[in-house]
Amino acid sequence: MKSSLRSVGLYLLHLLVATFGVVLATGILLNVVLAPLEPVIGHARLFSVARAPYYPLPIILAALAGYFSYIRFKSNYRFWVWIIPALYLVTKMALWKGGYSWGTTLAHFFAGTPRYHPEEDVVVSFYTSLSYTLGALLDRGNVFRF
Repeated sequence: MKSSLRSVGLYLLHLLVATFGVVLATGILLNVVLAPLEPVIGHARLFSVARAPYYPLPIILAALAGYFSYIRFKSNYRFWVWIIPALYLVTKMALWKGGYSWGTTLAHFFAGTPRYHPEEDVVVSFYTSLSYTLGALLDRGNVFRF
């Protein structure tokens, strides 16, 4: 029983880091670390690296977190953090009322059409958890180790 609770706890910890932790780190990076560059670069251009439809900064941070996660949490749960966000995304896509076709649903969730879509949190958590897993797989394969 104790081992099962520990396993669930470690999985949830990896899931929390891969989703909420990456979004929090993105916010800190943009609003604190890169804030002095805002007058030079401009607010819109600075924050565009974290926004829809591709979210490059959160994806890169998630891959780095996944790659370095084994240093702190020596477990294999990091390879499975994408499952819950993927199931949540598939459920949201299946229950979405605005999609008259599969293409419309995919465009709404992944391409960001219309420009404002409330499903952004679902897609970002899916992207970051998948990127976290990819970073963990790169670490396991000893890629980038010299």
